[in-house]
This record gives sequence, structure tokens and C-alpha cells, in this order.
Amino acid sequence: MIKLLIPQVLVESLREFLYEHREVVFDIYNSNLEEKIREDYWDIVYLTEEKTVPGKILVYSLRELELAVKLFEVKEEYRRLKEEYDMLYSFPELQGPIIREFLQKVILDFKEKNELVLLYEDGMYVNEYRTFFESRLPHIKVKFSKKKGLKIPPLRDRKEDIPYIFDIVLSSLYLKHKNLDKKIPDNNEYELLKEYNWPGNTKELVKVASNYVATGRIDIPKFKTSNFEGIDLVNFTSKLVKHVEKRYIMLALKKSDSRFKAAKMLKINYKTLSHKIKLYGIENSKKR
Repeated sequence: MIKLLIPQVLVESLREFLYEHREVVFDIYNSNLEEKIREDYWDIVYLTEEKTVPGKILVYSLRELELAVKLFEVKEEYRRLKEEYDMLYSFPELQGPIIREFLQKVILDFKEKNELVLLYEDGMYVNEYRTFFESRLPHIKVKFSKKKGLKIPPLRDRKEDIPYIFDIVLSSLYLKHKNLDKKIPDNNEYELLKEYNWPGNTKELVKVASNYVATGRIDIPKFKTSNFEGIDLVNFTSKLVKHVEKRYIMLALKKSDSRFKAAKMLKINYKTLSHKIKLYGIENSKKR
């Protein structure tokens, strides 16, 4: 809200302006201007004569008042947009096209309602939804339940969002720890992540991403039989094999001084190794 202090004699002439600007709250003064200024913090003070009031925006006409209020409105809109941007591009839970579509649909469907109950699962960062919706729908009361409400899509139903979540975690960690070697998963590794059903939801994925920063490996969590819902075993096994092959080829190349020695370490022939180096796009200057 914009706090405005105006002279009592101008209340009637400013009534229409004050009615149009509902975000403006005001108080009046007459001979007690100094007392009122000390009494509270005012964004704008409307004066009828030249006066120095440190730290306040002073106006002397309706036109100046309109411009001053517009300035605060623009600043507030900028603050709101920045807050929304920071949420959408820093909160892991809110990353990806599927969850963004969900967020926008909720905003449209609940803009005229006063309560939003969200059905959630363990492993979701529920406070990120609370912060987002309270920012975009300030009139609404946000609640969470494990039994009823509008279902938040679990990670198993929004697998296209996984690379976005993974990337934002990597970016955050690399920004915080600038001395770390930056490693980015390739398409095969991302496809491998999508094959898993993530019973622990986003928090489980964040742990895998954090471990990747530390080790350079994508370690798929163990399947929990209580949450197992099926898997395309052929595709999963194929992607897992490719992931493991690439990982150990890179390790062998790092440990040896030639491709011939690396092939020997891996117990495959030179031609097969060269083919797989090309297939996986492994950068390596060792030709022999």
C-alpha cells in the first residue's frame, strides 16, 4: 500500500483521485503536520506551501500527486514481477513446462475463490507452491492435504520437467561453489532419469542432482517395492548400459595415456572403443 498524508482542506477535491487508487491509504493533517510526520512513515506528503521534509516525496499539486503515485505503482509492479521471476527460476519444484501449465491453470480457476486446497505427496517442496500462489492470488487461503484437494502433479507424472529441475539445482550449486568443475548431463543421462518413477518426488531428484555435482555420476535411487508402478525394462536397461559404458570409458581414458591402453583396461578392442567414443560424443585427444 502507498501511504499518503494530505491536508484536511484538500480532502474533498482529492476524493475522486483517492477513490480511483484503492492501493492508496491516507491520513489528514491541519496544523499538526510536524506531529503527523513524526507519527508514521509516509511515502508521499502533499503540501500547500514550500517546506523541507527529509526522506519524503513532496507534492504540491494533483498532477504531481498522480505522478508520485504512478512511480510507486511502477516500483511495486517491478517488485512483484521480480519476486515472481525469482520464484519461477530458483524454486526446484516450479521448474518445467508441465508444472508451469498447472500453475497458470490454478491461477485462472481460483481467481474468484477464497480458498485453495492442494493434495500433495511426500517429497514435494510444498512451501514453494504456498509462496507462489499467495503472491499471485493474495486474497486466497492456501492449504495442503494428503487426503483431498486439487492434486499437485507428482514427479512421475511430469517427467518432462526433470531436466529443468536438474539444471536449476546444478546452476544453483555451481553459482554457490565456483571452484567446482562444471558437469552437465547428456541426453542419455536425462533419459535415464526419466525412466525412474521418483517415489520421493522432487526432494529425491534434488539429492541425485547434488550427488552428481559432487561425483559426476547419476546414481539412480534403489527401487522401493512399496512404490513400484512398473517400468519399461528394455528401455531402462539400454539407457543404463549406455550410461555405465560412457562413465567407464571416460574413466579409462583418463587413467591411461592412449586409446590402446584404455581398450585393454576395458577388455574391448581398439575399433570398438573408437566407435563408442564417437557414439557417446566423448571428447578425447588420445588417438593411439
